[in-house]
Amino acid sequence: MDLQRDLWVLVFAAPPDQAITLFQEQAEILAAPALRPLFLDYDRAHDLDADDPRIDDLARRIVDATRERYGPGERPELDTASPEIPALIQGTVNAASPAWRRIDMLIRAQLDA
Repeated sequence: MDLQRDLWVLVFAAPPDQAITLFQEQAEILAAPALRPLFLDYDRAHDLDADDPRIDDLARRIVDATRERYGPGERPELDTASPEIPALIQGTVNAASPAWRRIDMLIRAQLDA
């Protein structure tokens, strides 16, 4: 919870229109019955070993959900609007957990494929 709070403070220190877009996006994801479990599974993965096979499955499910939500080859709008803030956020998240770092690596590789 502390990490998420701190990241929201950072996001809202950036251009407000981007922060509002990201906040609305997360609210929609948490409200979607098919997506909320992914968010919770990602949170639970924090303490997993980076080589745990559940990491691969979770990354695949996140990629599938991303493609379904945004379409093939597309990414959330904030990724391209101002890449510095998302990169800083993702770097902070990745530093918090080796498992989260591996999930990010797998997701990026699969989305770029």
